[in-house]
Amino acid sequence: MISDKQKPREATPAEVVAAALNEQGFLFQQSVIEELAELKPHGSHPHNWMVEASEVPVSLPNEAETRIDIVLRNQASGENPWYAVLECKRLMKEYKRWVFFSKTHRSRPSAGNYYIEHGDLQGSWNNQGEAPMNHRLERRPAPEGHEAFDFYLEARLDWPGSGKTVSATNAIEDAFQQVTLGQAGLALRMRATNVSKFRLLPVVVTTAELTGASYDATRISLEHGRIDPNDLTLENRRWVAVNYRVNDVICQHSRFTTSRSQEIGIDIAARQVRTVFVVQAVHIHEFLAWLWRKFECED
Repeated sequence: MISDKQKPREATPAEVVAAALNEQGFLFQQSVIEELAELKPHGSHPHNWMVEASEVPVSLPNEAETRIDIVLRNQASGENPWYAVLECKRLMKEYKRWVFFSKTHRSRPSAGNYYIEHGDLQGSWNNQGEAPMNHRLERRPAPEGHEAFDFYLEARLDWPGSGKTVSATNAIEDAFQQVTLGQAGLALRMRATNVSKFRLLPVVVTTAELTGASYDATRISLEHGRIDPNDLTLENRRWVAVNYRVNDVICQHSRFTTSRSQEIGIDIAARQVRTVFVVQAVHIHEFLAWLWRKFECED
């Protein structure tokens, strides 16, 4: 018989609710919104991004509806508006480190370029019906030291050999799919409301540790497809860029006016790749200031 002293203490209602809240990512999203709610022109990292909306419903034709966590607009961009589409991703403790690797310059898309979604009014328009748009991906040179990665994974913090799986990709892939789906849906929404010009930047804001891994590809064993730890160079990053290939559904419904190419690499670079930025939440203002400078959002 269990005595009263041996019985586990019952959780209070507040503890139960706190545990439920902490299990999901709503609080993290709210914290990011509060951090971005007001411009801080006199802060250490001034910028002109501000919250345009949150929990924005979007969808593609015949696809399930989703929501964009946060939409930012750059207030210095005037009639050439730049928008950042934010997906907030809080991480589970065991897969706290996100690793990004391989920056390929020998193929399309190239790590030396960012691929940014642009929409511009094409020709004249009488304000009747949907505005004719030149809707495309524009290549912009990536700044030195910020080239775009090709691949990514989540690394478990346990020591390799513990018997547990030490890597995963589910959280990153889910975040990338969500943010690019939101981006595509927002572009369609803008076109439907006759927005005549826009630039869209997908951004994943996370609590994860971000690590860039570099290596000499010739050191990878052709026999085993492995690399020695001594051949890796690791760098802690505050933010990274990834040239992400969106799925065919997003690609087909993006309504780009770019002509299809018979060359697969050219076609992917012109239609199916999006440069997604991943930033640690604690560095969000510093990142947005960098983004503003590098993309000259005031132009």
